Amino acid sequence: MNVSIINIGDELLIGQVVNSNAASMSRMLIAAGMEVTDVIVVADKADAIRESLDRALTDNDAVLITGGLGPTKDDVTKKVLCDYFHSKLVENEEALANVKRIFEARGYELTPINRQQALVPKCCTMINNVKGTAPCMWFEVKRGRRKPRKVVVSMPGVPYEMENLMVTEVVPRLKDHFQTGHIINKNILVQGIGESFLSDLIEEWELGLPECIRLAYLPTAGMVKLRLTARGDNRETLEDHIIREVKKLYLLAGQYIVGEDLETLPEAVSQIFRMNAKTLATAESCTGGTIASRITALPGASKYYRGGVVAYSNEVKEQALGVNHETLEQHGAVSEETVREMALGVRERMGADFGVATSGIAGPSGGSEEKPVGTVWIAIAGPDGVTTRLKHFGDDRLRTIERTCNEVFAMLIHELKEHLGKHKV
Repeated sequence: MNVSIINIGDELLIGQVVNSNAASMSRMLIAAGMEVTDVIVVADKADAIRESLDRALTDNDAVLITGGLGPTKDDVTKKVLCDYFHSKLVENEEALANVKRIFEARGYELTPINRQQALVPKCCTMINNVKGTAPCMWFEVKRGRRKPRKVVVSMPGVPYEMENLMVTEVVPRLKDHFQTGHIINKNILVQGIGESFLSDLIEEWELGLPECIRLAYLPTAGMVKLRLTARGDNRETLEDHIIREVKKLYLLAGQYIVGEDLETLPEAVSQIFRMNAKTLATAESCTGGTIASRITALPGASKYYRGGVVAYSNEVKEQALGVNHETLEQHGAVSEETVREMALGVRERMGADFGVATSGIAGPSGGSEEKPVGTVWIAIAGPDGVTTRLKHFGDDRLRTIERTCNEVFAMLIHELKEHLGKHKV
């Protein structure tokens, strides 16, 4: 079945709010075996909403709408849908009870304007929104006798309200209504090879994929995510196809694969460190704490991450990490010698199994002929010694930081795997 997403809100169009709803909705729909054909973002204007709905219903089985359900005059979605389906607004007792419950719990008085939240088109099926006051509305559109009716679902735009409705009500109802097939996604994280080189490396394998599997390249700074998507009626058959094709992929590109079924490299680092009960500490200069931030943003970081130092100045490198003054004087902050001592220092001071350090020139200024902007040194100190790497990431500051972080995460995975391989029981 095909689904179109319509996200309503002036704030989305002007960039005041990032449209995170589209991404989370798409992930949930695809996981449930549905195909998202497009995402439409429109203003809080009646004509724009009607035109988008007309277009979406032409080629899709279901249309999911978010936004424009508040009690203020700029929220027009409910009125537009009421007119679109030639209905009238009526007060729904269950919706009203929900609004009263929420206002009482917050100690607020229920005003006439907030009571309007309980009004819904008479022709819709009201789905209670236990996380907020704006109800979810389910509409059905007639078509051929043998086909299930098309569906339009209107939900609030508040992300946590929408997500709860999608998980508990909307997706299960859609699956039951349309009797959907199966879609299986398999993510493979690849690092250390560019997208075009990777494509050349696995071209023959890609051309030989079964018809039920589609491959997508999702590149980011310093990393490529390969997504295998299998579609069909038999889940076991699809899973067998995926397993076989992934094994073939490893034979071709295994040296570059750093994780499976994960969205990001920090997730892969977290997984391998926690599974093997190893600890990590960070010493950052040019990345300014970004590595530590990515690590601690994930649950379970306390099980393996000891802590970090943002050593931006030479004085901090000396005092907090134990870098020799002579090393800095002779080789400079951006050097193999300095980053090596930073990694060793943070590992020793924090009692970690592995210590990682970064030092570089992120730009846009500060470079020289010998060390141009984008020059980065990385070091990892572990039980088996110190590994260093010199990279040149160009003159874009944010991109240099991003690529450095991804390089660090990939190196950590590789170093820990090597260590585990050397010390197998």
